[in-house]
Amino acid sequence: MSSESMLNFTYIVLSIGLLIFIVTCIRFNVLLRKGKYRKGSKKDELRRHFEAKSYIPIASIVGLGLVFVIQYMARSSVINDLNMIIFIVIAITLFFIMLFILPEQLVILYCKYRFKSFNFNKQGYLNKRV
Repeated sequence: MSSESMLNFTYIVLSIGLLIFIVTCIRFNVLLRKGKYRKGSKKDELRRHFEAKSYIPIASIVGLGLVFVIQYMARSSVINDLNMIIFIVIAITLFFIMLFILPEQLVILYCKYRFKSFNFNKQGYLNKRV
């Protein structure tokens, strides 16, 4: 692989990452404005459902998908080192997952600084609403 093709690959991955971040921010903003994250909403029920369940079936499906992607890349790539291909796929996947989660985490951080009721007191309880 030439350095030019690696640079093009990097630009494409970063562009897709930027697109994922922007779309996720817009989606999260729309959902917040519609009140989808309020207590008792469908999002709240879905979040409670997933917090109570195990992620093993989902992780198995994602892992199997990654294995197929890595096998395809190993067969059609110029890179012969399977460990390097696994590292590249896992790194890019984690990059995209973090960009998908980042907008929600930024809103939570904003709320922790803006509202006292998002923080815990010394006894470990949430502060009262002010």
